[in-house]
Amino acid sequence: MSAHTRLARIAFLAGVLGASMSPARADSPAAPDGQFRLGIEYEYEKAADGRQRTDAVTLIPGIRWRSGWLTMTELLIETEQERESGRVTERTGKLGIRLRKDFALGEHARLVLRGLLGRACCGGEAYSYAYLEPSLKYAFEDVEMMVGFRAVRAIDGTQGHDFNKFRIGPSFDLGKASEIEFRFVRSWEAATGRHDSDAYIVEFVRKF
Repeated sequence: MSAHTRLARIAFLAGVLGASMSPARADSPAAPDGQFRLGIEYEYEKAADGRQRTDAVTLIPGIRWRSGWLTMTELLIETEQERESGRVTERTGKLGIRLRKDFALGEHARLVLRGLLGRACCGGEAYSYAYLEPSLKYAFEDVEMMVGFRAVRAIDGTQGHDFNKFRIGPSFDLGKASEIEFRFVRSWEAATGRHDSDAYIVEFVRKF
């Protein structure tokens, strides 16, 4: 099976998953019981030794569910370029499905659990990967702080893609229909514990 075929299947699965969680009524077409969101994220990542940098842009369509067990379902479509000495050394495309569940810990605090299953294609290499990310969020009126840990693993035996990431940063409500978030991410190799990179992320989300 080709990498492109696998990516297409992931996208198809995202559509099926979203449709399966939409309540159906006999007298009307099925409609999502949730709010559609569209996010766009930019990430600047710099290697710990300073030799490489990566620019990534991710489009994130999703639905925040009003009912049901899940809090959110998202599709992530990412493209990134790695540069060394000013020239592009590698291009990568990624496609993934991400699920999220929130657990209330009080009036202002939440425990958020996110998991992703994805496929990456970079040059002549393609691999499947997943991550699990528990995080704690605390809201201060229109500002929310988060701190979280993400464990990223290749799930098909491909070497060199297992990382642990520490994530922290605020989110700001820009009215009822928009929000913006900023994140600092420190990444290290899962096997050796060696510091791999630092990243700075900004994401804008529009709610419909």
